Amino acid sequence: MNKLLATGAFAAPIIALIILVVLLTAAITVYSVLRYIVKAKDKNVPPSANVIVRMVFGAVMSAYTIIVGALVIWQVLDIYLSGTSQGLTSPFTYELVSERVSGILAVPLWIWIGLIFVGLILWEIFPVAEKRAGISDERYLLYRLQKRIPDEVGEELKESFGIVKKEQSVLKKLRIALYVFAALYVVYIIIYMCIPSNFPNVNKTGEVLKAAAFLLPVAAVVYAAGCAYVVYLKRSAKRQLPHVKAITKGIKGPQPVVYGEVAAVVHSKYFILAIRIALACLGVAFVIAGCFNGSIMEVFNKAIRICTECIGLG
Repeated sequence: MNKLLATGAFAAPIIALIILVVLLTAAITVYSVLRYIVKAKDKNVPPSANVIVRMVFGAVMSAYTIIVGALVIWQVLDIYLSGTSQGLTSPFTYELVSERVSGILAVPLWIWIGLIFVGLILWEIFPVAEKRAGISDERYLLYRLQKRIPDEVGEELKESFGIVKKEQSVLKKLRIALYVFAALYVVYIIIYMCIPSNFPNVNKTGEVLKAAAFLLPVAAVVYAAGCAYVVYLKRSAKRQLPHVKAITKGIKGPQPVVYGEVAAVVHSKYFILAIRIALACLGVAFVIAGCFNGSIMEVFNKAIRICTECIGLG
């Protein structure tokens, strides 16, 4: 059976899956577009071509991702079954995986990466106005109204103003405490991972279980603390909301934020765009440098080892 699958007979169900995905994608895309057009006409709103373009591209990208995933699974199974039929204990060798990735998987993967960049460009060329969800949560409403709170209020609102400021101060302290707790947990993980005696490479399964026994309980405490903060945040919003409504009654729109010269530059959209471009260029530069100094092969080899030895595909 293994030999039969390894010789290429396994390609038949993969091809059938690809055809099924293409047909389902076409049907779902047509249905979604028609449904959007009908809804737009019911609301007496002209259908947006930008929305339709995004819907079609999203469906195509989703289908192609499934197809690429199916091809990768096909090659993984083929390598495994071919190797085991030949008596190999670890069939996922660097040479064989490199051959498959640079062979049958090369074109589909490069097309998939290209489609990602095409999607980024399409999202800029065909913008769609974002619609705010109709959230009735007290926290969301409080967040909106807090922007309208003035710096000073009259005598009749002093009490409400004090209650709101006190609640915000408590929330700030709790938030800082939670951040510090999470940061300490990260430091705890780093210290544990940096102690060589914790990983003597004698019993890998036992070492992983031991690490989990040390790290997971603290992670559970951090998670519980985060959940408790969220619960308190919701109750605090209920307490603040009546007072905030009273303070902001008659005030329309958020209070304008006045920045200084330096802050104005930092908050400028052009400054943020420049930072993003600089980080992108830095990332590309590091990738290119890694390609030229041979690091890409080391990373690829480690990736193969992790997938085959740690996860257990091999």
